[in-house]
Amino acid sequence: MEHRTEYDLKAIGRNLKHLRESRHLTVEQVREYLCLGSVQAVYKYESGTGYPQADTLLALMELYGAGVDDIVRGHEEEQGSSFGIFDIYGIIMPRRKVPCWERLSAI
Repeated sequence: MEHRTEYDLKAIGRNLKHLRESRHLTVEQVREYLCLGSVQAVYKYESGTGYPQADTLLALMELYGAGVDDIVRGHEEEQGSSFGIFDIYGIIMPRRKVPCWERLSAI
């Protein structure tokens, strides 16, 4: 049996920050999109001191138009091409701002 892959928390943090900055988003805008109480959680993810929860990671991928490889490996490893999670399956999700309470009530 193979051992599980180890991920570099600091590299993931740098990639999350790079993705946010490349989309010209502020930490406050990301906080608002994720419906977080404060920006400290976003800073924690970007500094590599903690991982986002799975649902938060999926929301970040959607917000940034990024796939798992963009976050785990990101711009630090040269790759042939980078596809978002939705692009792989040919599905383009419309981007519209939805208030937190609407997203939560849809669940």
